[in-house]
Amino acid sequence: MVVLENRVFVARCDAYEEADLAVGRVLDAFGGASAILGGKKRVLVKPNLIMPKSPECAATTHPAIVAAVCAAFIEAGAEVSIIDSTGMPHRKTVLKRLYGKCRMTEAAEEGGAVLSYNLKSRTVPVPDGRMLRDVSLLASVLEADLVVSVAKAKTHGMMAMSGCVKNLFGCVPGTGKPMLHGRFPRRRDFAGMVVDVCQAVAPGFSLADGVWGMEGAGPTNGDPKHLRVVAGGPSPYAVDLALCHLMGLRLDTVHTIAEAAARNLAPGDPMQLGWMGDDPASLRQQFRPASKHKGDALPTVNENCTGCGDCARICPQKCINIVEKKAVIAANTGAGACIRCYCCHEFCPFGAVSI
Repeated sequence: MVVLENRVFVARCDAYEEADLAVGRVLDAFGGASAILGGKKRVLVKPNLIMPKSPECAATTHPAIVAAVCAAFIEAGAEVSIIDSTGMPHRKTVLKRLYGKCRMTEAAEEGGAVLSYNLKSRTVPVPDGRMLRDVSLLASVLEADLVVSVAKAKTHGMMAMSGCVKNLFGCVPGTGKPMLHGRFPRRRDFAGMVVDVCQAVAPGFSLADGVWGMEGAGPTNGDPKHLRVVAGGPSPYAVDLALCHLMGLRLDTVHTIAEAAARNLAPGDPMQLGWMGDDPASLRQQFRPASKHKGDALPTVNENCTGCGDCARICPQKCINIVEKKAVIAANTGAGACIRCYCCHEFCPFGAVSI
């Protein structure tokens, strides 16, 4: 019989000035950073830095949470580095801008960690993968003794929710992510692939920054919402199930949670979690979902479009063209058609793509 690690600690955190205390409470519930480390040395902290945005937009993991996590593991004797990769080419110039805009430079300095600019990646097998036999992952992730997923509590246009599991999709380097969108256009298949990636990364601990989360047009263009929560535990699947409950989202819309339950990686009911810490009922809110469509809505371009071309560059189907300084999305069917992955919506820096 498989024994699931379903304990999740929920710490109320009203402001990022309280991040050290909240993160400390979460880690201490599991014996502290030293116990989680278990004698390992190299720790890789993986925040959600989906695109170069200021932390106040609530699209990325707040630097105060990242700094607190880094400081705790460094105090326990670890060497800690930070890395992420957007859907754009995985280059040093891209990373430098990403770290600067998301204030990870500040987080690294405060927490005593090192920002990784390692551009290498390696293809590794996915044991018991349902959708993937192997996957290309960042070398920094593979070389770490312990990976800590430090996610952001957000709604998501395709996956309904972005948490600790979806955060690890960022371990796939650069443009490999839109390529996987192209391979797995169906939501359930894509969720299965994301869980495969999570299994390949095998994070040793997971935390979620929900002090300020995002509702509505997530994961990048929604509205900040004050959830007042830092949640964490050994299982990214359990933490995500707790997040889904705290955000008031429908379980049946979050396919990564359904996939985890189907694989016996987590229960399918948040009431079966080992809740610890502050009362979840007192913190639960109702987040506005990213959209109400059933996956068949064509993204549309609004008046915010500047014709920058980021959507065309990231589109896995190459079905977006820039015509007279405005993006045009092909609505045809068949090869080269829009697969409703919503990468264009996710990565538009101006919020010019609507679902």
